[in-house]
Amino acid sequence: VQTCALPISMHVGKLPTALPVLRDTFGLSLVESGFLLSLVQAAAMTLALAVGLAVDRMGLRAALSVGLVTLAAASAAGSAAQSAAALAAWRATEGLGFLFVTLAAPALIRRLVPAERINERMGWWGAYMPSGTALALVGGPWIMAAGGWSGWWMVLAGLAALAAAWSAYALPPESTHLTHPSHTSWAAPVRDTITARGPWLLALTFAAYSSQWLTVIGFLPTLYADAGIAASTAGLLTAGVALANVLGNVASGRLLQRGVPRLMLLWTGFATMAC
Repeated sequence: VQTCALPISMHVGKLPTALPVLRDTFGLSLVESGFLLSLVQAAAMTLALAVGLAVDRMGLRAALSVGLVTLAAASAAGSAAQSAAALAAWRATEGLGFLFVTLAAPALIRRLVPAERINERMGWWGAYMPSGTALALVGGPWIMAAGGWSGWWMVLAGLAALAAAWSAYALPPESTHLTHPSHTSWAAPVRDTITARGPWLLALTFAAYSSQWLTVIGFLPTLYADAGIAASTAGLLTAGVALANVLGNVASGRLLQRGVPRLMLLWTGFATMAC
């Protein structure tokens, strides 16, 4: 599951390193660049509930494959984009694939990992985003130097396709009663979700974190480029920031496994980010 998640985080991380090139190619302003950066998350935000219901019905393993195939197809199509609008449309479609994977993968981990190890394993799962982003930030400039931004898009399309094939081969099949939930109406789970306090609080908490993380990671390569720093060096510097996040993910998983309260970890994390 972790192997399948790395390509999707690389798709998130491919844009920051390509942004200086895309700004020159399509004449993007910083505001338009920010819009392009946010499209994957915007697609996830608007479609999350609907996709969650779809994942519930099609099964976790199938949803993971659908997400990876969607990501591969959208990235391949985006590589041929001739305008910023076309690139944005395919970027939003990538967001749909991203959502299928990120909704299915944690549930798969919970199903496959023994209960006594779940906190530690979820800590490793949380590291997929910074580690994949770091790989994209380091590798992107080298690949774009050889094949341009469209070649970079195609390489990542191939990685997502390989991950889809690997997930179909490596993950165990789901039993029928797990793949097809007992409820047949979508109204009840939707009502239960939107009227519950917990999901809203978790969403706001993660929004406070992800907005800062994406802003820093998304624009650092552009800031470095404006300062006259080479793209490969800028990628390495930004990757270092992303990799620092891996340490936090893995450490928090281990601390949870040892009984450290969740609220203490949240407060520590947000206080550090604020400073």
